[in-house]
Amino acid sequence: MSFMSRFPGRKSTDTEPVYGRRNFLKQSAVSLGMTVHEFIKHRDAKPPQEEQTDPVRTDWLRPPGAVNESLFLERCTACGDCVDVCPHDSIQVSKQDERPEIFPDHTPCYVCEDLPCIGACETEALLPINGPITDVNMGIARVNHRLCTAPAGCNACVSKFPTEAIQMDFSSFTITVD
Repeated sequence: MSFMSRFPGRKSTDTEPVYGRRNFLKQSAVSLGMTVHEFIKHRDAKPPQEEQTDPVRTDWLRPPGAVNESLFLERCTACGDCVDVCPHDSIQVSKQDERPEIFPDHTPCYVCEDLPCIGACETEALLPINGPITDVNMGIARVNHRLCTAPAGCNACVSKFPTEAIQMDFSSFTITVD
């Protein structure tokens, strides 16, 4: 008795596949084999090389005593002596030109009393500071009020700033820079 004879009113066509347990198991085994083959083929393949480049930061500072930027670039030989003597590892080597730079949000300059970075510079790219340590001018500090949590009572930056130029106004819970 054929498949079509069991269902009266149904027309037999030659294009309909005849499935049974044997064909089902055969197709399942073939499908499983193809899946395993694809897995093995791609398992040991190297992932595509994604070029991960960090964005170039421009918010760096030069070490204490740095001359103006154009003269600094002329004098600095990228020897790394100032980087080596920095006791707090604040001075880092630039990825672009291997010259010294400081990222205050990562590791701020603590403006050491003896400024060993200036003493290590033999090319006069860093000049001695004549006067008190508060005369060190590395840049202008600004408060990002969008990110600042001083209105919530935070004043952590005040205690960490080396020259006491940041103050907390507790009456209005704002940070001021002098």
